[in-house]
Amino acid sequence: MTARVPTRVSRLYEVMDLMLDSVGDPLSLDGLAASASYSSFHFDRIFRELTGFSAVEYQRKRRLRRAAHLLRHEPDVAVGRIAQDCGFPCNAAFAKAFKQQFGMSARRWRDGGWRAYMDAQVGRESDVSFFVAEPSNLEAILAPYCPPEPGSIAARIAVRLLPAVNLRYQRFFGQSGAALSIACNSFICERERQGLPPGSPWYGVFDEDPGFTGEREYCYDFGFDAAAQADIEDRQLGMRVLPAGYYAVLEFRHDWPRFRTMYEDWLERQAVWRLDSTRPHIQKVERPGDGQWQGWLALPVKKR
Repeated sequence: MTARVPTRVSRLYEVMDLMLDSVGDPLSLDGLAASASYSSFHFDRIFRELTGFSAVEYQRKRRLRRAAHLLRHEPDVAVGRIAQDCGFPCNAAFAKAFKQQFGMSARRWRDGGWRAYMDAQVGRESDVSFFVAEPSNLEAILAPYCPPEPGSIAARIAVRLLPAVNLRYQRFFGQSGAALSIACNSFICERERQGLPPGSPWYGVFDEDPGFTGEREYCYDFGFDAAAQADIEDRQLGMRVLPAGYYAVLEFRHDWPRFRTMYEDWLERQAVWRLDSTRPHIQKVERPGDGQWQGWLALPVKKR
């Protein structure tokens, strides 16, 4: 197979992934631009067109969301250490930036303020961390969130060692809820017209806790296994590896569960497992011959 030639979009995807992997390291605009083979001026202009933010602002927001994620899921790590690990030079700078982004102090966030923030998200769409496959069937995504019956979701979760997947994907920015569902459905239809067999598995990826991300900042990768469909080439798509490891897996069929239910009914009550913030949330969906969508949600976990 011929070598894959990077395009403007795929190069920017790679730079954004570098920014996520290096969230605690100082990254200059010149360095980011050079890694994408652009001048600083053109890089920042194209980055704004793609994401709606400057590269500097985008990285700042990603650092703050990573900090919010760690404050919730790593309660034994000091606030100052989290600030340092997320690239803030001093506690004062972190405290100011965090309050500007989330409207409260980091300590208040850790003490439960994150829940109030998540519940106040506009339209509650940022909480909808699942993919609705049919745009004509959006009742689930438009319904208000209802906590599960205690133990009902936990009883369906199994911790599994999942293999790595080479994902060829489209990255969606600033879309969530119904808009994101329709966009993903259109992506599936287009790829099936190009020859991807009906019934193929599809993967969605969240690199951050979706409940903490406002609609404008929402970033979602959706695509298919490149190894299973090596004969389909699209230079406009990105390529990434979904890492192998232990995941808490919730299988579903005929229903559309949310990651939030997995947090509240299983993760927050766990004595053995905790979230692994170095790996993404993953969801897999497929539609077999009977036309009914099924799949699983996978939370990355590690032992306490």
